[in-house]
Amino acid sequence: MNGVRSHHGMITEVLLPPPLVHELRARSFPRLFRMTGSPGNRGFGRYLRQRIRMLVERERTPVERAITTAYLGSFLVDHIVHAEKNACRILEQRVFDQDEERRLWNQHYGKVILTLIDELPEGHAILDAMVHLPAYSQLPRSVYEIRDRHWGCLQTIARRELSPGTPAITEVTLLRKVQFVLAGERSVRAKARIICLSASLLADHLCFLRHTPWPRAYLHSMTDLYPFVSQDPLVLQEIIYLDDRS
Repeated sequence: MNGVRSHHGMITEVLLPPPLVHELRARSFPRLFRMTGSPGNRGFGRYLRQRIRMLVERERTPVERAITTAYLGSFLVDHIVHAEKNACRILEQRVFDQDEERRLWNQHYGKVILTLIDELPEGHAILDAMVHLPAYSQLPRSVYEIRDRHWGCLQTIARRELSPGTPAITEVTLLRKVQFVLAGERSVRAKARIICLSASLLADHLCFLRHTPWPRAYLHSMTDLYPFVSQDPLVLQEIIYLDDRS
């Protein structure tokens, strides 16, 4: 089992890709392969490993470096698993089933990411940020408390938006609001809370109209926002650490 080692050297949990990385992989597979080629192609692993280091060193914060490492590193894992599948097919005359492939992928992911982190400057800070990345896709406790305090008001807004002739909350209106918030003069903390609250309102909407489970709807909303939020690394970092700083 691959463990996450803190800067104190203690194993804390199994290292797996955060939900944000799963979503980004699903949305950008073709674009990444146009850039690097497909797993299994000769030179893919070497080229991607070099590119990971180059891109990570450009990032300004540990959170940015952690996301880039986890995201691009996951495709390096694809490359390794692809090679092992081919070897098994040739040498053992059999094909991995889905459970076996998933188990193998998860085993390699922790090893690959920890190896990459060991090779990067400020690796301990990157690993600490990586352990916190799942928080990006989860409603912060402080925002939940805001929703709880103002639940009646939020329900009034929701009912008004669902009434005929009233413009509803959509991904487009959410993106516009977030762009406005990011360009404003509010504090980093206030921006982070407003963005999470706005995403939660869209999640309410998706949950009601599309019967999407609420956590999944919130993950969808925050993934939609990521390209915009990532343009302000301090706000991105604040969202991930909101609960820790409450």
